[in-house]
Amino acid sequence: MNDIAKLWKSRIVEYNQELRKYLKYMFNDHLLFVLIFALGGGAYTYNQWVQTLDSSFPAPLIMSITLAFILAWSPVYTFLREADSVFLLPLEGRLKSYFHKGIWTSFLFQSYIVLLVLAALMPMYVQVTDSEFKRFFPLLGIVLLLKLWNLYTRWCMLKYQEKEIHLTDTLVRLALNGVFLLLITSGASILLVLVVAVVMLGYLYYFARVTKHKSLKWDLLINLEQQRMLLFYRMANMFTDVPKLKGKIHRRKWLDFLVNNSKFEQGQTFRYLYVRSLIRTSEYFGLYIRLTLIAFVLIYSNSSFVLSIIIFVLFMYLTGFQIIPLYKRFDFKIWVMIYPVPAGIKTASFQKLMNQALMIQAFLLSLPLFIKAEWLQGLILLLAGLSFSIFFSQFYLVKRLKKMEEKFY
Repeated sequence: MNDIAKLWKSRIVEYNQELRKYLKYMFNDHLLFVLIFALGGGAYTYNQWVQTLDSSFPAPLIMSITLAFILAWSPVYTFLREADSVFLLPLEGRLKSYFHKGIWTSFLFQSYIVLLVLAALMPMYVQVTDSEFKRFFPLLGIVLLLKLWNLYTRWCMLKYQEKEIHLTDTLVRLALNGVFLLLITSGASILLVLVVAVVMLGYLYYFARVTKHKSLKWDLLINLEQQRMLLFYRMANMFTDVPKLKGKIHRRKWLDFLVNNSKFEQGQTFRYLYVRSLIRTSEYFGLYIRLTLIAFVLIYSNSSFVLSIIIFVLFMYLTGFQIIPLYKRFDFKIWVMIYPVPAGIKTASFQKLMNQALMIQAFLLSLPLFIKAEWLQGLILLLAGLSFSIFFSQFYLVKRLKKMEEKFY
């Protein structure tokens, strides 16, 4: 039993060290400034919007659905590794305390998300229902109990291999979470609340009893843990190189014209490599598309031109900043090192790529205003985006790349 306790302690210490190693790069001065600016603007806009709500607004429904999704998403952190399916398999019967600690660690980490979401939703709920903010703590207690119920239920379901069972379980928990919270937030009869609570407890009890003697699905648990860490590494890779990240390559034949557009000459060597990497690697192309789509929807759905400019500049900065690690993608490739190409071509090619990528994004993000026939505002946004692209690639990017090279050497 002492060996199991030591194993848990070593795994949690190594996990925290891994988090700290990358978080110091992710939450640097530039990002913190952008986050503070964005959160301040978002909080002000949200507060102004809340003041316009009346009793006809379905705040309890929106609150219940949002929290239900947060609660139904309840991954269990096991910190398992690929070799554990061999070396820990003989100890499976003694690992109950290990996985029990994993559930409570998952609860601790995910409780922060629940706390933040509930705190964000409370002003809307109070405004519409004429409640008081002192209801926050009873609601927080209820939501945290639901999170614990979701985690234990999820753990029981992880003893099934079938994806259909996992999907069904997620939908059932989503529905039960939503109904229970809607009854609580809308002030329904205590009898109805108790009936749903009994159903939820019965659901957990049944599957806890049925899966009690089932063996662990090691391959499933290890794969889920790898996917969870891969998500974190992808986020960290936006800010620094992550050696453990294994990116996926996609053919994307429909974008070949961008690659084939490069001329067969020395000056186009690195342009060809960078363009090819940008459009074919999932971590960069997917990031570019996601940020562009999110910004597009946000600009289209709001009526404030000032807010549109803030969103526009913020997302262009995030896109440019998070593509910067692409610059060093080929630094350790021996065949790149022996290219008879002047050193300055690499930097110039990356600057040009960044400038073109941001200009294309500027055009795409100005389209929502043109679609809404706001021609002058759309033109202003487009010109601002083109100016930002030039400034970012010719001034800010040069300093960032110089700092990266100094750090490397």
